[in-house]
This record gives sequence, C-alpha cells and structure tokens, in this order.
Amino acid sequence: LKLNGETKMLLGVLCGSAVALYQPLPAVHQSGAARSAITMGVESLVGASTEISGKVWDPLGLADNMDESNLNLVRAAELKHGRVAMLACVGWAWTATGTHFEGMLSPSKGISFADLAAAGSPIEAAAKIPGAGIWQMILAIGGLEIYWENKYPATECAGNFGVPAMTTDPEKLKEFELIELKHGRLAMIGIISFACAAAIPGSVPFYPF
Repeated sequence: LKLNGETKMLLGVLCGSAVALYQPLPAVHQSGAARSAITMGVESLVGASTEISGKVWDPLGLADNMDESNLNLVRAAELKHGRVAMLACVGWAWTATGTHFEGMLSPSKGISFADLAAAGSPIEAAAKIPGAGIWQMILAIGGLEIYWENKYPATECAGNFGVPAMTTDPEKLKEFELIELKHGRLAMIGIISFACAAAIPGSVPFYPF
C-alpha cells in the first residue's frame, strides 16, 4: 500500500490531534471525600456491562484525578469516537460494494468517483484524494467542531447535543444510552480491523468474509 504525500499529511494531522487530546491530566491532590465523590460519579456513568464485569472499565485509575467536567469530557470523547466509527463502518461497507456517486470528485485533477471505487480498498481510494480536497474536509470538520463545542460544551453536555430523548422512562433511557455506547465501542474495533486488514493483508482473521 503506497500513500501519497497528502494522505501522509492527513494521517499526521489526525495522529497529532489524538496525541493532543489525550495528554495526561496534571496530578491533583484531593481529599478522601473528594475522591469518594468522584468514584461515585464514575460508577454512576452509563457504560458498565456484563462484558466488563458490571463495572466501569478504568484499570489505570484515570478517573482518580478527574472532576465532573473532566468526566463529561471523556464521555463526550467516547461518544464522538463511537459515532464517527459507526458512520465509518457503514461508509466502508458501502464503498466495498463498489457503489459510488456519479461524476467527478476533482475536475481539476481529472479524478472521478469511479476511479476511487476501482482503487481496491477505501484506504487506497482515500489516498487518491487531492491535497486540496483533504484540506476542505479538515476545515469543514474543524468548523463543525468549533460550532458544536461552543453550542454544547463537552465539559457540560457530555456528548448530548440537545436531541430529544426517545423515551421519558429513566431506566429505558439508560438502556438506550448503553446500547449506543456498545455499538460505538464495537464500531471502533471494527473500523480499525477493516483498516488493518486492508493495509496488512492477512492480519485480521476471516477478512474479507
């Protein structure tokens, strides 16, 4: 798999953003009561399930130095990554079928959507996108991020964008929230597996199916 300069640039930007997002939090000296309150906050988060022994999975104790705003931030990050991964899995499957839009992706470069569909895999198709197209995506996504973060701050809203809930029953709402988290977690594993299988043939068992 050969990546052009624009694709390497995009991967560098994404990796740099991820590193910046997950910088370790500074150590915070807290009283026993404060630590107890934080633990109760973590344990009350939706996300515990039978797959992880009915507890919120935090083997490194990262939540020990987090207050409520930090917990909201990491929950928003998990939801956002999961939602993007679910869209990515659907997009990957759709692209893998050979289905594509008609017309030109880049008239100036003479690249059509059919050219991308014939590339062999979504990663190779992405490598054909011109640098200007990659910057358009970065700027568009960045603009949306700034807009939504100003309207629904992650430290306060924890990934809730004001969409009306599907139910008024608190227990049923928790069930729906857990379903979304589980689907998102599986999708994150899934899209990474698809990418690894395409970049390193034979690295993922049973792929392609």
